[in-house]
Amino acid sequence: MNSFGRIFRVSIFGESHGESVGIVIDGCPAGLPLTAEDFLPDLERRKGGTQKGTTPRQEDDFPIFKSGLFNNKTTGAPITIFFENKNTRSTDYEKQRDVPRPGHADFVAKKKFGGHEDYRGSGHFSGRLTVALVAAGVIAKKILDFCPTFPESIGATTPNPSKGGAFEQSNVPGYVTNSLEQWKIITEFAKQNRKNPTEAEGKLWQELRNRKLAGFKFRRQHPISGFIPDFVCLTKKLVIEIDGGYHNSEEQKKYDLLRSEWLNEHQYKIMRFTNEQVLNQIGDVLNSIRGVLESESITPSPQESEMEGEVYDGIEITSRIIEIGGETDLEKGLQKAIDAKDSIGGIIECRTNGLPVGLGEPFFDSVESQLSHIVFAIPAVRGIEFGTGFAAARMYGSEHNDAIENIDGKTKTNHAGGIVGGLTNGNELIFRIAIKPTSSTPKEQSTLNWETGKVETTSVKGRHDLCIALRVPVILEAATAIVLADLMMLEQRIPRVIS
Repeated sequence: MNSFGRIFRVSIFGESHGESVGIVIDGCPAGLPLTAEDFLPDLERRKGGTQKGTTPRQEDDFPIFKSGLFNNKTTGAPITIFFENKNTRSTDYEKQRDVPRPGHADFVAKKKFGGHEDYRGSGHFSGRLTVALVAAGVIAKKILDFCPTFPESIGATTPNPSKGGAFEQSNVPGYVTNSLEQWKIITEFAKQNRKNPTEAEGKLWQELRNRKLAGFKFRRQHPISGFIPDFVCLTKKLVIEIDGGYHNSEEQKKYDLLRSEWLNEHQYKIMRFTNEQVLNQIGDVLNSIRGVLESESITPSPQESEMEGEVYDGIEITSRIIEIGGETDLEKGLQKAIDAKDSIGGIIECRTNGLPVGLGEPFFDSVESQLSHIVFAIPAVRGIEFGTGFAAARMYGSEHNDAIENIDGKTKTNHAGGIVGGLTNGNELIFRIAIKPTSSTPKEQSTLNWETGKVETTSVKGRHDLCIALRVPVILEAATAIVLADLMMLEQRIPRVIS
């Protein structure tokens, strides 16, 4: 009903215009560090009123903990989180009580609950409840951060201490850390940097990730020696730095010079851009990088070639909008709806890296089954596809099959989207979901009047999203994290107590 999961189990409650909405999370390991501040970045991403095309309704969305937390750590007991509803306008819905809105749950909810349901703002059927889902996702992501490393995940390479405690340079070319402890400090710092990118870093990463630029692979916040560049392409020995304001300090300038000298000495080329250039002139920035990638003749050493796989840095889940109204130019797709004075839908893609081989429990609890189950709990979802999805129906088997290249299970292609036989195969997990146009639209439509029994024309008023897909990426990440945390616990890969 309103619960999901077997070990990491979530139960959602509340209504759009009720006193609050919230979530109860059971099965969370004890000892997980957790504060309200941990939730704010993802909750901010979900909010309406902060970007073009979203509802002007704005709530504080500050998590209020009622149980399961003590001294800023989880206790192992169920965690209860409330989110207050303060910015409601229930009068917008009074006159619509007798006229069920097309595309909404008004008609079926009244039939099912005999008219006792809270109809204001769609009540328990509202997208408002996804704030609670995002909160559960924040905790799930933190749990996944505490997973042990997976030697079997594709490309995972962990430095091996030599007899003297230093690292074998054949495994970690250019890394001159002196001890396992020092290595851990550097990699943990890099990991935190990845979680908290600046706006400019996030924008450039969307263009560099997954070999999008000239077919070359980039890493972000990847340690080289004792340094952590913003982005690096090992194949071309190209480092890209985005210089924020902190680079203006004398101390930072000295550090930047030291890093540049070391990188130049080891034949790395450095390109620097300002935040303003990335945010306002991204096309020019990409053309500059592309020019270097296509002309630079430096090739990596044999050891660096062996490092083409990622150094394991945990399970990373990212979602993004890839299409609005059939347009890959998102601004153009959004403008279509604005010009038509109507709502519009979109497609969201989710990618997860760092998964081990073998997650999932066929038949009925396959990875696709679990993800599809929770994804369709997100209001407005109309479809899901994994890997090549429906395009697979137009392919030959020899085309669609992913050829296995090594003992780790790395495949030449990834048409399966990282799942074979309902189990993860260690490759990148890729799936996409279709989001319908927001049902509330100012366009006049016909519907039934409960009182008169006649069909009449209506127009939905109030505060609504023009394109609900704009707010879905972070919700999809949360739903994915919830499933993966539960599957990891079933595999006993997550300890009951985190120390």
